Amino acid sequence: MSYLAQINISAPKGLENIYNDLGKSSPDLALGDWISKLLQYSIIIAGLIFFVKLISAGFSYMTSAGDSAKVQAATKEITNALIGLLLVVSVFFIKQILETVFGIKIL
Repeated sequence: MSYLAQINISAPKGLENIYNDLGKSSPDLALGDWISKLLQYSIIIAGLIFFVKLISAGFSYMTSAGDSAKVQAATKEITNALIGLLLVVSVFFIKQILETVFGIKIL
């Protein structure tokens, strides 16, 4: 672990068992460990955000009643949500490729 990620924080009440997943013997985790644990769920979070944005934009699209400005706004929202999801997924796969090629653990 790098020196930048050596800030130790205590496990919040109710989350004491998270350190067992990381192989730690105490509930004090480095900040980098917490960030690493949260980033594992980034694709799930991005997928849920994409789903909510897609439903919202679809509802706006259906209720636009032919108003071209509302249709364009809904289309732009769908496009932006898809770009965001693709960005998160591509970063995840690029990280996996870099870990494999260079044999290092990134977060």
